Amino acid sequence: QPFAVTFGFVEKYLFSTIMEKDPTGKLEKDSLDRVAPGGGGVAREEMPFYHHRHTNPPPNRQKFKIPRKRATKLFSEINEYAMKKCKESKPEVFDVPFKPGDAIEIVQVNNGGVNSTDMQTVRGVMLGEHKRGLGHGVYIRDMVLGEAIERKIQLYSPLVKSVKILEKNFVKKGKKKIKRAKLFYLRNRPPSECRVTQERKK
Repeated sequence: QPFAVTFGFVEKYLFSTIMEKDPTGKLEKDSLDRVAPGGGGVAREEMPFYHHRHTNPPPNRQKFKIPRKRATKLFSEINEYAMKKCKESKPEVFDVPFKPGDAIEIVQVNNGGVNSTDMQTVRGVMLGEHKRGLGHGVYIRDMVLGEAIERKIQLYSPLVKSVKILEKNFVKKGKKKIKRAKLFYLRNRPPSECRVTQERKK
């Protein structure tokens, strides 16, 4: 508050000084740049910190075309192109209409690289999605050997081969509609509610 009062007083004093010197309000540019008590002062261009914006912006200035933002724009365009190509090459993954609460089965490479034939099947209840471009993944939760296991599978990974829906609305058993995008509350529930993999009987 004291600073605001002082600043207001100085502003009123400057305005009164200008009006006394030029009642018509027609001041030259040099006098405008050198406004100070007593008629002296420092020009704006000579100030140590010149933060005033340009009155006339540069012409034909386009967003994301300046060098400062060009790299970010190019990186996002490369990611979008890679995502588009990946969706076209793997319809068995991205064309499956699975939702949170569904029991799904994911087939991915277990060992040996992209061209390996060693596959692994992972099942679980989908808890939600993590949408971050090429890092787009799904959280699945299952119960194996009496222990709750939660995994995050990245769908754009070349190791993921296919996604299959085992049961729609597995959490509510089809009785109620799931309206949440994240079902993380199942972490505090008994692990048996997320049991998708059936244990083999000896």
